[in-house]
Amino acid sequence: MKAKLVLGICGALLSLQATAGQLCGKQRVADNVRTCPNGDMPMFVADEVKPYVPPAATAARNDQRQRAAEMAPASLDDYFGVWRTRAPGAVWTSPSGYRGYDWLHVSAGVSAGDLIIKPNGTYVWASYGGKAGRWTRSDDAGYPIVLIDTVENRQWKVGLDPKHTGGRDIIVWDGGSFYYDGRK
Repeated sequence: MKAKLVLGICGALLSLQATAGQLCGKQRVADNVRTCPNGDMPMFVADEVKPYVPPAATAARNDQRQRAAEMAPASLDDYFGVWRTRAPGAVWTSPSGYRGYDWLHVSAGVSAGDLIIKPNGTYVWASYGGKAGRWTRSDDAGYPIVLIDTVENRQWKVGLDPKHTGGRDIIVWDGGSFYYDGRK
């Protein structure tokens, strides 16, 4: 089964495409199977949800990356220091079951701890109970630093946020759906 979802997150629409199915033991079975051969009920399993990126958006992003690479910062000095990071809050609605009414959901942001980026190629992040690792310089001008060896085995991209804060804040982004912001 394939499903296409559109989620509103902080004023932006995020289109997601997911697949799911049923398993009898380790074998995938059709969605209409009600009983496994051994008499058990099939288990529903959803695959990882990944953002759907239309081909036109990919070409536009490549153009943006090319322009950003031409404007790459020569110095990373603005990134070094202690940043107070947080996972920002979100607001969304869902159908309530009462005609003409929707539920309003409000999720408060939460502190993710201090992120210290050091000029010697290391960082310490108090998120996840404390994590220390190395960072590398990337060729992406928008996110010139990549934090590696993280607890979740992700590579977090770090960039300044000139659009909303004039470069006073940073964005720490996994390249997908998750991000944190931070302020010195």
